[in-house]
Amino acid sequence: MTKKLKTAGIIFTTITAALIAAVFFNRMAAELVLSSGFLIPRYATTPDKTITDDDVTVIKKGRSISVLHDGKKIWSLPYDVKAQDILLDDIDGNGSRELMILCWKRGRFGKRRPSWVKEDEKDYSQHIFIYNIKEDDVTPFWMASDIGPEAVSWRFDDGVLYIIEAGGRIAKWKWVTWGLEKM
Repeated sequence: MTKKLKTAGIIFTTITAALIAAVFFNRMAAELVLSSGFLIPRYATTPDKTITDDDVTVIKKGRSISVLHDGKKIWSLPYDVKAQDILLDDIDGNGSRELMILCWKRGRFGKRRPSWVKEDEKDYSQHIFIYNIKEDDVTPFWMASDIGPEAVSWRFDDGVLYIIEAGGRIAKWKWVTWGLEKM
């Protein structure tokens, strides 16, 4: 009887340890897949791009972005934000160019969300982030919550941001006072 109890105890302990390990590794694998950007739609992949304007160079490589001033790296896109495409243009009409990033990140809002939203989502959503570039400093200027329609590509022309959606529809956005508004 004692031998049977010892064997049952060993089997129970082994199964329990295996279940704990499976849960742990499952969570690790899920986090790795989510943080890698693997779950971002395939259409949201654009070629690498380099934009140079005077002494500023913006490099998009894969889903990351670096900004160089006079050849020295001064900024990188945070790891948890995955780049789709970049533009460097004067979105607000103030005479200086801003870095516009069409990007993906987990959640719709970030740290600051509307009071009625208790917890942010875990899935990726598409955003437009705009940054000011001043000599050796890159600072956030305007960050959109989830933009809604799935943007496949975009372009900026004559003060209008054209967003080409997954279904082929073209949405026009313009900077008005403080932010982009759909035209």
